[in-house]
Amino acid sequence: MVAELSSLVRLSKNQVKPAAVTLARAFHGYPLLHYYYPDESEREKITLNFVSLALFSGFRYGEVYATSPNLEGVAVWLLSDNYPVSFWRLMRSVPLSVMYGFARYGGVKMRQLGEYIDSVHLRMAPFRHWFLQIIGVEPSSQGKGYAGELLKPMLARIDKEGLPCYLETIDENNVPLYEHFGFTVVEQSTIPGTDLTNWAMLREKGD
Repeated sequence: MVAELSSLVRLSKNQVKPAAVTLARAFHGYPLLHYYYPDESEREKITLNFVSLALFSGFRYGEVYATSPNLEGVAVWLLSDNYPVSFWRLMRSVPLSVMYGFARYGGVKMRQLGEYIDSVHLRMAPFRHWFLQIIGVEPSSQGKGYAGELLKPMLARIDKEGLPCYLETIDENNVPLYEHFGFTVVEQSTIPGTDLTNWAMLREKGD
C-alpha cells in the first residue's frame, strides 16, 4: 500500500459481505433509494445488491478502502480509464447471484437514472480523473470523522498524481461535506422524470 494510504485498510473481495452491510446501512435513507423504493422491506433488499454492484466492480477495476478492520466506513474509487463500468464489465466482475438479486428486486427502475448520471459524468469530466463511486459510514459511526478519514489519504495521493477527482450525490446534505474537502459543484440538475436533484462535483487537480 502506498504511504499516503497507510492509515486505511485496502479491502479484498473476500471482505465484500461485511463491506456491503456497512454501505447498505449507510445508504438506507438515501433519497435516491427512498424515491424508487418507498416500501422499506423492498428498499432493504435492493440496497444490499445496489452497493454490492459497486463493491465488486471496485475490487476488479478500482480500489476499495475501509477506515479500519472494523469497517466503520467504506469507499470505492475508480480511475476514469475504467469508467463507465459497462454491462460486460459488470458481468465479468459481479457474481450472477448479485446481478439476479438486483434485477429481481427492481433494479430496472434505476436504468434511466444510471444512464443520465453517466452522461453528466462524461460531459463534466471528459478528462482523466479519479471517480469516488461510493462512500458510506455505518450510521452508528456517523458524525465522528470517519468520512474524513476515508477521504483525506486518497485525496492526498490524487493530488500527488496531479489528477482531478469527480463525484456525484443525490443528497443535498452531502454537498457541504464534499465542499469542505475541496470539491465544487459544477452542475446541479433535476434527473429527468423525477423530482430528484443530482449534484455533480469536481475537485481540481492538485499541485
